[in-house]
Amino acid sequence: MHRYNVKDRTDLVPFHGATDTQIRIACSFGLLNDWHAAISGNAPLGDVIDVLTRLLSARNISFYRFKDDRAVHIAASARQGESFGPEKSVGTLAKYLRATRNEAIVPGTIMKLSELRQEASFAQSDAADEWDACTKIIDVALVVLADRPDQLDVFEIMYDRAPVTSPEVPSTLVMMALAEAWSLRAPGLITRIILSNLRSRAPAVQAAASSILSSNNPCGLSRAEQRVCQLLVTGQKAKDIGETLRLSVPTVRTHLRNIYSKTQTGGQVELIALVNDPQGLLE
Repeated sequence: MHRYNVKDRTDLVPFHGATDTQIRIACSFGLLNDWHAAISGNAPLGDVIDVLTRLLSARNISFYRFKDDRAVHIAASARQGESFGPEKSVGTLAKYLRATRNEAIVPGTIMKLSELRQEASFAQSDAADEWDACTKIIDVALVVLADRPDQLDVFEIMYDRAPVTSPEVPSTLVMMALAEAWSLRAPGLITRIILSNLRSRAPAVQAAASSILSSNNPCGLSRAEQRVCQLLVTGQKAKDIGETLRLSVPTVRTHLRNIYSKTQTGGQVELIALVNDPQGLLE
């Protein structure tokens, strides 16, 4: 249970006569304190993302885990006072980074859409197709919190106006501190958040939760997809599933994408939860 209330300090003056730089430093310290509370499970993570959105003067922030070629939603926030709501990323920028970077990306790294567009390979990517159509967005910053061989944890920050910056307190320092703290998050934090997000979609996933692996499954999984699903929920990875079923890894990944799409789940964690304990999750 949450025991800490996140405090939005973006409009507060820490002391009389504080300069803009001192105010930004105070806001950054406050944000880091709230972030530590959230990733230890003692405060709502979404509330901290709301504060970060205001601090960065962003239109929208989508926080997600890119895994199995899919963006698994963690939290999202939109600028307050607007008619639009938070947008969840589909992960094309993270997909591009994973495909073009052979070495691990240092946590805290900020990669901007405007800079990625200078790369020759970007024009042929799904990310280019997505963001070229978003004419209202002037830039997007992708902040890497964690980079593992099978997944990326990232903030995707959208700007439709020039962000307020400070050379004395650059965003890079703040993001590096958030990334460093992210490595110390409470065990199982992401799983709990994903399951909580799943509960909020209860009406949409109720049908998917009933007998996914039965011959009468309402999701319309093919026999091949059911066989892959049966192995996936035991915890096997794509390579192991391929060896068991004598399929190539790309074929297994294609089946996985179809399974996640048909069951309206965001990845292995959600799918396992639906198969093993559908009623418990939706209570």
